[in-house]
Amino acid sequence: MSDEEFRSLVLKELSDIRRDVAQTQQMTADLIRIVGNTNGMLEEAQQDIDVMKRNIDVIKQDIDIVKQEQKRMSDIQEQQGRVLEMLSYRSLAHDADIRDLRRVR
Repeated sequence: MSDEEFRSLVLKELSDIRRDVAQTQQMTADLIRIVGNTNGMLEEAQQDIDVMKRNIDVIKQDIDIVKQEQKRMSDIQEQQGRVLEMLSYRSLAHDADIRDLRRVR
């Protein structure tokens, strides 16, 4: 192989290497851009998750309030049921007394 052929071969290989390096640099730049975009999307998703966590906390508080109100209403309803039962008993007793008084006359 002559010096000229060797030189030509080396220059071709060097050219191929430079092309490969340029492609690698382009792919690296593309990957860096993709990673940057992915990081941005991840940050947005994390912010959305944080907002959802805060909303869940508010919903939990609201549920606790509703449970307390439901318990209070249930207690009131139970108390009113006892009062109605007592009033019903008194009403029946009064009706019986009235019938007895009417018979006495």
